[in-house]
Amino acid sequence: MSETEPTPTTFEEALNALEAVVAQLERGEVGLEQAVRLFENGQRYLAVCRERLGAAQARIDELTASELPSGPAAVEDAEPF
Repeated sequence: MSETEPTPTTFEEALNALEAVVAQLERGEVGLEQAVRLFENGQRYLAVCRERLGAAQARIDELTASELPSGPAAVEDAEPF
């Protein structure tokens, strides 16, 4: 992995790249300098994953909030199961 490698743009790409970094570090077959570079890349991939998950959660919250009835009157008018 080179330092000029572009940052993944999707959650899946970032997660796969992060898993590859973790696997390399867990094998313990890299030198200190390469381990530090891998760790830095892993942090970048983790940030992408968190950002994408946050955006997905915000979108889900937005969608479910607009579909749910609001206020106590809406709960009283709801039909029982």
